Amino acid sequence: MLRVAAAQFSHETNRFSAVPTDLAAFEASGLAFEEAILALARGTNAAFGGFLAGAEAHGLDLVPILSVWATPSGVVTRDAMETLLGWLRDGLGRARAGGALDGVLLALHGAMVAETVDDAEGAILAMVRTEVGPETPIVATLDLHANISEVMVRHADVLIGYDTYPHVDMAERAHEACGVLARLARREIWPTAALRKPPMLPTSQRMTTDRDPMRALLAHAHRLEAAPRVINVTVAGGFPPADVPDAGFSVLVTTNNDSDLAARLADDLAAGAWERRAEFLGGVSSFADASTALRALPEAPDGGPLLVVDIGDNPWTGGPGDSAELVRFLLAEGVDGAAVALIKDPEAVQAALATNGKPVRLSLGGKTDWLHGPPLDVLGEVRFSSDGRYVNEGPMMAGLPVDLGPSVVLRCRRPDDTEMRGPLVDVLVTSRAETPIDLNVFRAHDIEPTQRRVIGLKGKGHFRAAFEPIARDVILVEGPGITGADLSRLPFRNIRRPIWPLDPL
Repeated sequence: MLRVAAAQFSHETNRFSAVPTDLAAFEASGLAFEEAILALARGTNAAFGGFLAGAEAHGLDLVPILSVWATPSGVVTRDAMETLLGWLRDGLGRARAGGALDGVLLALHGAMVAETVDDAEGAILAMVRTEVGPETPIVATLDLHANISEVMVRHADVLIGYDTYPHVDMAERAHEACGVLARLARREIWPTAALRKPPMLPTSQRMTTDRDPMRALLAHAHRLEAAPRVINVTVAGGFPPADVPDAGFSVLVTTNNDSDLAARLADDLAAGAWERRAEFLGGVSSFADASTALRALPEAPDGGPLLVVDIGDNPWTGGPGDSAELVRFLLAEGVDGAAVALIKDPEAVQAALATNGKPVRLSLGGKTDWLHGPPLDVLGEVRFSSDGRYVNEGPMMAGLPVDLGPSVVLRCRRPDDTEMRGPLVDVLVTSRAETPIDLNVFRAHDIEPTQRRVIGLKGKGHFRAAFEPIARDVILVEGPGITGADLSRLPFRNIRRPIWPLDPL
């Protein structure tokens, strides 16, 4: 049986975030070592769940080392990067001391930036390569929003990107990685890779893979992947706010000992992406359009809720999650009975809990920085409180636990509504920021989303997996913030230039 080490080390870094990603941020999102990983991961639709299933299917003796990720936020601190790299290095040392390793599986993101290095995944892969030597195969999975670099390609034998956004194939791609690693370890294949990076910096609101242009590009990739000498074809849309030279669209083709074929196929697919670049633009409505849609809603929730999604403060793109703009909009529009997830505001949570259920005036959100709008004064009362913990039903990240910290559902009115007769909006106020991707974010807090006329979310695309099937319609709006579609808002300093759509090309 092949003996294979496995680790997850993942973060999507928004360089414009005012919230640094320290070791506590990784610990809060999830940190597990060695055998403890197995109990948490088995049966989940996540990377380690796929590693476990793939190891059983392909005859691998899996040696788990480390599983850690953090909610997207600012640059990873020096201490966090050095500590986690050290834990990974030490874990590899212990694994090798227990017997020869036939390979290493890694679950990475591809858009991590640290104080010490712009290409954090390149540094991780380089360290692992140094530890295990040039002959030990390394296979890593990457997020569809990875900013793939030549350093990453050089130090890994094969990189395998997700094929879906929302990412519902994390376990499937990890399972695939196990199969590729088994073939590598048995010397059945000899990878040759070609990376192409057309000068494109698309944002993700139109990067969902069940719609064009990504649907067509991935269909093309899968046709190429069916060729006998092709090991993998990865199409990565990239993550602009990482603000690194490698930010942007990537095509990576890995063949079996045929570098010319890899180059030819990568050139072909990259040219196709460039030709369709304009299709990545748009997809965002104005608040005026959202207002029109709200006025047209029937009184009954039959047909599902209207989803109004603010992409300007998306926690899974690195937003702080404390913008109150969506609630401000819904109250101003006189929308009654909407439910919103979420606003991160631990101060407001504690103030609300101290009222013992009585109405209280609160300043909600807007506390992290000035980029996501000012606080919103509301008259609120606690409708429900919890520890903020639930388990995702899926399809995305099914089976994984979520911890929002102490949380309340705050029934909010305008502060001048002293007679308690005006419109109200139920707002999930949390102690930690997460993007709401699962219906259980509401159901765990005594809100049935299918029975609401209007649901407000913060997101970009991941929400679609669970929420779009129940929705009457979806409207994306862009409030103030660092995670939206308008890249001209961001003061880029490190991306390669010229690059579309910031520059005329």
